[in-house]
Amino acid sequence: MKSLFIKISTTLFAFILLCLTQVACKSTKLNTTGITIQGRVTVLGTDSAPLGLTTVNIKNKWSWKDESLPAYGENKRVFANKQGYYKINIEKGDTLVIIPNHVIYGRDIKKYTFAKLDKNQTINVEITEDKIGYQKLIENNPVLEANITNHIKNVNPEQLVSISGTIKSKKTNQPLKNVDVGSGFNNNVLGLGTYHLTDNKGNFNLRIPKGNLCSIQALSPNAIRFIAQNDTIINLDL
Repeated sequence: MKSLFIKISTTLFAFILLCLTQVACKSTKLNTTGITIQGRVTVLGTDSAPLGLTTVNIKNKWSWKDESLPAYGENKRVFANKQGYYKINIEKGDTLVIIPNHVIYGRDIKKYTFAKLDKNQTINVEITEDKIGYQKLIENNPVLEANITNHIKNVNPEQLVSISGTIKSKKTNQPLKNVDVGSGFNNNVLGLGTYHLTDNKGNFNLRIPKGNLCSIQALSPNAIRFIAQNDTIINLDL
């Protein structure tokens, strides 16, 4: 009996070891497609990070989209911190696009695009300031100038807050679908302001930097704008 017990125990141990080895090999295989890109974003000729928000976006991946419309609102992305440092995990073959504040630094993001990345690496980027373009944008537009000034002063890319809620029709009390809810002064790779649309239950949920300007129905004359300082639930009748 003792020898039988030893034989069974040895066989069971060998089986468990084989299973663990297969799991480990499978896990290693799954991780071979993942890579890490990190670095620092600064303004050309300085040791300073760009003003406002700088995002590092995966061009070919989206955290919010609705292909049936089609609508593409927010890329999978991270925010560079106040010193301009960033770190993002992506898949081999992904393309990264670094997008600074378009009002101050312009909309030409081709030179900040890095295609088909295939290994862990450090990518440091220098952003060119578009002084002429900025002056043209704020000329005779004191509202934009005030908003961008407040944005630079108050936004905190190192602390994200949640904005969520439900939007319904004031007339019917029914959920409103496809109402845009966006965050200001940070674009996606298509050059549009980052946004989500409400779902068929009227719900929305965004994660944005603390102190960022937000809008509901941004292009409407009756747009609702607010600054998010904390996790916030907003239920509206429109």
